[in-house]
Amino acid sequence: MKSVVRWSVDNRAAMNIIFIAVLVVGGWSALSIQREFWPHSDLDVIDVSVVYHGASPEEIEKGICQKIEEAVRPVEGVRRIASTAREGQGTVAIELLADVNESEAQEILADVRSRVDQIPSLPALAEEPDISRRSLRSPALQVGVIGPAESRDDARLALRSLAEEIRDEILQLPEISQAELIGAPRYQIDIEISEETLRRYGLTLQSVADIVRRENVELPGGTLRTGSQEILLRGSNQHAIGEDIAALPLLTQPNGTVLAVGDLGVVRDEFSDDSAISRINGRPGLAIAIDTSPTEDIIQVGHAIYDFVNSREMPDGYELIYFRDRTDDVERRLALLATNGWQGLLLVFVLLALFLEKRLAVWVAMGIPLSLAGACIVMYFTGQTLNMTSMFAFLIALGIVVDDAIVVGENVHVHRKMGKSRRQAAIDGTMEVMPSVVTSVLTTVLAFLPLLFMTGRLAKFTQVLPLAVIAILCFSLAEALTVLPSHLAHKGGVAQRVLGWLFYPFRFVPRVFERCNQATGRLLDWIVERVYLPSLRFSLQFPGLIVCVAVGLLIATIGVVRSGTVPYIVLPQIDSNFCTVLIAYPDGTPEHITDLATKKLENAIHAVDDQLIAEGASAVDGGVVEAVHRAVGYGASTYGEVSQGSHVGSLTVQLTDTSNRNITSQQITARWRKTAGEFPGVDLISYGSGPRGIVAPPIEFSLLSRSEDIPQLEAAVARCVQRLREYPGVHDVTAGGRPGKWEYRLKVKERAQAMGVSLAELSRTVRASYYGEEVMRLQRGRHEVELRVRYPRDERQSLARFDEIRVRAEDGAERPLTELADIEVDRSYSMIHRLDQMRSITITADVDEDTGNAFNITEDLQQSLIPELQAEMPAIRMLWEGQQEQTTESMNSMFYGGLCVLAGMFLLLTVQFKSNLQALLVLLIIPFGAIGAIAGHIIQGLPFTLFSIYGLVALSGIVVNDSIVLVDFIKRRLADGLPLREALLDAGRRRFRPVILTSVTTIGGMLPILLETSRQAQVLIPMATSLSFGLIVATALVLILAPTAFLLTCEEFWSHTVLGRPPFVSPNSQVTTAGR
Repeated sequence: MKSVVRWSVDNRAAMNIIFIAVLVVGGWSALSIQREFWPHSDLDVIDVSVVYHGASPEEIEKGICQKIEEAVRPVEGVRRIASTAREGQGTVAIELLADVNESEAQEILADVRSRVDQIPSLPALAEEPDISRRSLRSPALQVGVIGPAESRDDARLALRSLAEEIRDEILQLPEISQAELIGAPRYQIDIEISEETLRRYGLTLQSVADIVRRENVELPGGTLRTGSQEILLRGSNQHAIGEDIAALPLLTQPNGTVLAVGDLGVVRDEFSDDSAISRINGRPGLAIAIDTSPTEDIIQVGHAIYDFVNSREMPDGYELIYFRDRTDDVERRLALLATNGWQGLLLVFVLLALFLEKRLAVWVAMGIPLSLAGACIVMYFTGQTLNMTSMFAFLIALGIVVDDAIVVGENVHVHRKMGKSRRQAAIDGTMEVMPSVVTSVLTTVLAFLPLLFMTGRLAKFTQVLPLAVIAILCFSLAEALTVLPSHLAHKGGVAQRVLGWLFYPFRFVPRVFERCNQATGRLLDWIVERVYLPSLRFSLQFPGLIVCVAVGLLIATIGVVRSGTVPYIVLPQIDSNFCTVLIAYPDGTPEHITDLATKKLENAIHAVDDQLIAEGASAVDGGVVEAVHRAVGYGASTYGEVSQGSHVGSLTVQLTDTSNRNITSQQITARWRKTAGEFPGVDLISYGSGPRGIVAPPIEFSLLSRSEDIPQLEAAVARCVQRLREYPGVHDVTAGGRPGKWEYRLKVKERAQAMGVSLAELSRTVRASYYGEEVMRLQRGRHEVELRVRYPRDERQSLARFDEIRVRAEDGAERPLTELADIEVDRSYSMIHRLDQMRSITITADVDEDTGNAFNITEDLQQSLIPELQAEMPAIRMLWEGQQEQTTESMNSMFYGGLCVLAGMFLLLTVQFKSNLQALLVLLIIPFGAIGAIAGHIIQGLPFTLFSIYGLVALSGIVVNDSIVLVDFIKRRLADGLPLREALLDAGRRRFRPVILTSVTTIGGMLPILLETSRQAQVLIPMATSLSFGLIVATALVLILAPTAFLLTCEEFWSHTVLGRPPFVSPNSQVTTAGR
């Protein structure tokens, strides 16, 4: 390595070219990297979905879900199989093992497709299975198309048509590739003929469907080959418009009169019965969801939509808006991170100039942009994006990136003071600390490796963090060992003179820094002589006491953590620009009931807005509510679970920007909940504030049982729900297994069987009467339109008409349904969940972290209620999910990875120190850094979060770095022949300035975040707290505890001080240490 250092010193021009090249390429990479909110990732889940219109959840469970589960059960690489059966659809989610790589996942997907295709007995009327790998959507924003206040059918058709036209125009924008209508009604053509008309003409719904199927046809007839050409032959009479279908001939009377479809019934070319209500700002409206692909920049997508909405001309009575905008959030948060980064960089430079000489400070600081540029190059060419996590990595590295440069630069400066030439001082100073610097950087890299290989859903969003930090550290190390010595070995050249001319008006600034530098140097010398060295002498005199005090503080810190004084949450809730609510009544609730409930919620949010206007909570005119999207028939919870049906409703409220109000979205949501009040008979109501896409519900667990133990399962669920509602801060407690629609179940009478009537015939007749007999699927433009034959709407909505349904027996006679079948009235579940081929019911709850803590609640449940339930109901199994599962899975992988990292660190340190005990000494200092981090969270009143753990990881790297260099200097002083205590004192004196400078620059880099008052920065403050407060304690530990602990590892201390023997001095004047 000495030849590399010497070459870099002697080839300054080459070093400058490399320096500039990295900056230029890194800057280009930074501008070219795609921007998004969170990293895009495919989830390790394969979904198999089958649509079976009109089927009940129990039919779906038995006919679809169980068969698919059994078919895919033998597939290797599967961790868990979960399925959901709801009315008309069954979905099986196949979760893969955490260690499955991308190629193996594709092989498993192909295997699943093959096995599902081979299932021989799926229901004949079910559609083809849809098999795909689940991908986490990256929503950008939504565009609202608002129509006139009328709600006639032709107005709905016009609104749908315009919304499709706008969606197509959006998809033509070069920045956008994903846009789809949300809750748009499905086109459907219904041929409605009454039972009375059918009987009059001797028809049935099935026979009408057969006739229309024969008449509305387009069939190829082959090719006619003549001597000169080929002519295609085909029969073409297929129509996709309601008016044309009404003109199709249906039957011919004895007098020769031909009756068309429209003569016997009504043809409705409208929407399906399950179409949703969608209103925006109180008027009919449809929403277009804009998502981003992994190759699209979310901010560019947002700006394209802003321009489109502002420039697109709308017909009279129509309006175009955008809402639920995440692009603005991303832009503001990335700008916030960038601002804090530049402020931190400036503070680091100022602090370096105060502690080091001007020229040295400049070149040490220049390592920061070089390292960041190098990381951008690595991120760009590895396909990473610029998002919250990667920007967070830059902030973590801002303080620690100059550690190695400080050590090298300060040591070169010391050698220069010895009278050496610049060139020789650069070479000797770099080579002296190179082993310890390389070891310290490698140990920091090892500290971040467990985050890189962490498993679980959270890991997919955080793996870019260790990658970016490791890249920064590697470029920083290369710069400190090559570029920095090259610049320190020479006087300022042409570039420095040119810069001097350019900044001539500010020539007084360096003089100010020089005077401040001299004052800082005198202050540090005073602290070393009057404070630090006396403290160190005391510690060396009473080493056992100092170590016991430190261990006692660590034990107390562990006790504080275990007591829950510092609560743990995965991520704090971030102030958002929108609020949501999902409400669900029992399945089968009429649409107008849900509509009234959503109107009540809409009135409540407007009432809250009026209150806030009166209180002056908004800095702009018009209040805090900008738009309200109210929907009936569909909705999604805060955590992404989608529900559909007439019993479901949802609202999305767009708020004014966070900078224009003095109240958070969480506080607005709390007021909304209080103002809306109770909703009698509701099954579920869930309020939310902002997206929580990567984080599961705070409390979520499933209870499982066999089908024969369902009563026990329901009893256990009821007890869990009741207990959860007793905890303070818990709200929106929900449980699956809610009752579904009432069911009429048919059973064929014995005498009907004798007539040749089967249950299949009965079921098909009833299905055709209400759901409709499907004739065919027609292609109309880009839409697939279903054509059905069914009873008129008033007959389908009447129970009295049910008795009039006629079924044709084998003798040709038509008899009422009630003569042929017994009818049982029963009720099943609205949805049936299965997990690992067992029935399951999932319980979820949200927690207000100001008054409760999810992890404390789950721990209490595990210690109290759950053991009771398992003792009373041994057939019930429990499975923790949600944040508990996410954290456990991720932390387990980090724990085992951490053990491997500690082993690697121990090996590196043993090679460096040639002593197992001294290597262990450095590792044992790492946990003591948590003392300051936990104390900082208590002082700041902050919860401990996932980002707090990342701050601790960075802190451990700094502690190890400083300890390695300090211990290395102690060993060098011993090798020079100094007595043990003098060597400890001299090494402490020499390393005091670099250790203090490392800590001060790191804290300076974090200071803008600690002082940030923006609500957008709240997610980052725990990380800065861990790093900054932890460093305050860690600095004292390294400077005091490390020499003290080193003393305890030396044989001289034990033989001379404890046993009273004279010290043993080896022939080469080194003090023998234990463990060597």
